Amino acid sequence: MAGFVENVAIGEEKTQRDYYNKASHYDTLWGQDNIHLGYYPHLMDKRAVQQTFHQAAQTLTRRMIEVAQITHESRVLDLGCGKGLACKEIAELTGAACTGMDLSETNVERGNKIAAENPHLKLDFLVGSFTDLPEALRERRYTHVFSQVAFCHVHKHLSLIFEQLKELLAPGCVAVINDYIGTEDEVLQTTRDHVHKRLHFEMLHGHVSWRRTAENCGLAIMRYENLDAHITESYRNLALEAAKYDFISADGTSVAENYQKTVEVAEQGQIGMNLAVLGGPSAKRRRMSQALNGSA
Repeated sequence: MAGFVENVAIGEEKTQRDYYNKASHYDTLWGQDNIHLGYYPHLMDKRAVQQTFHQAAQTLTRRMIEVAQITHESRVLDLGCGKGLACKEIAELTGAACTGMDLSETNVERGNKIAAENPHLKLDFLVGSFTDLPEALRERRYTHVFSQVAFCHVHKHLSLIFEQLKELLAPGCVAVINDYIGTEDEVLQTTRDHVHKRLHFEMLHGHVSWRRTAENCGLAIMRYENLDAHITESYRNLALEAAKYDFISADGTSVAENYQKTVEVAEQGQIGMNLAVLGGPSAKRRRMSQALNGSA
């Protein structure tokens, strides 16, 4: 695979779980409890006000709520929920019930604290992996599955993730996914050093192979947006903010330098980001039927 990079331990960090359990820079640089990237309206509409990274991160969640049509009647499952911030924002903005699942015990601990601090919101959190969903989640029924830059950590098993996702997508249920994307071309050494190694990525699918994998698993792509410009803008803002501090990554490189190099490889098309709305097999059959009827 063009995107494959052998994963190696970095210092005491052997896995993504280690990385997120030990990362200390997120709350300072990314905003309290936030570990996802941003959506910048001014990149799409020059009349829009340019947002800070923190504002853009909130805008991304709002954008996902909008395209997925999440309402007060929705039951949302956030796969790879991080510290629970997106769940909190979804519940606050819409009144939906939101369950968050994450591999990091530290993240779920924080999510449960947020739930306890906001008893008026319908929130709950548990530890689990989206490559092997807990039975407790399989037994529930959701209207929406939600995920922000989480699947990227195991793109090597993206087919398995989509198969698990398909089990959750009962008729009428949709998934709204924001994912970190790689390249269809050869991965540059700079990308390996400052993106893959730092974030423990073994591989990243490009836009084409990501979509193909979803469709091969029987999912319907109901909406797909290329947000490459938004990931570049996110890291550009993060690099400027990181330059004010002395945070060091596990490999000994400053976080500011890692972020600046990440901007450079993003500008070369080595990494990107997407936003997709996916439906299950019933949605795929319906779309195929509509296409056939339209061509008749």
